[in-house]
Amino acid sequence: MALGRTSPRDLPLFADLSGRDIRDIFRAGEEVSVPAGWSLILEQTPPDAAYLILSGTAAVRVKGEEIAELGPGDIAGEVAVRKNTLRTATVTAKSRLQLLHFTREKFDELTRKLPAFRDAIDATIVERRGS
Repeated sequence: MALGRTSPRDLPLFADLSGRDIRDIFRAGEEVSVPAGWSLILEQTPPDAAYLILSGTAAVRVKGEEIAELGPGDIAGEVAVRKNTLRTATVTAKSRLQLLHFTREKFDELTRKLPAFRDAIDATIVERRGS
């Protein structure tokens, strides 16, 4: 895991998960690295993947306006994958990113098999969307 000194257990997304659940999540994803300036998600595109940020920062933009910054422990792309809608924002690396990439299929499988993961994702969506 490329979390540096941060343990997955210290990340809010994993707070209520068992060690086994965390291992299953890391096994389901593929660790990838992307350079600064690379867009991992484009607004109004189909939901094909979700990403867990392990290190680095990313900008979230809607219609070109930056609305948030994501960092280690944050997930991107979860809203469209969970709700089966087009992407609501563009997410672009502000620095080199180390990510855990989940295909839509793997992400759906995790939310079905790990209720605590699903609940954490759904809580993140509510927090971000306010609904």
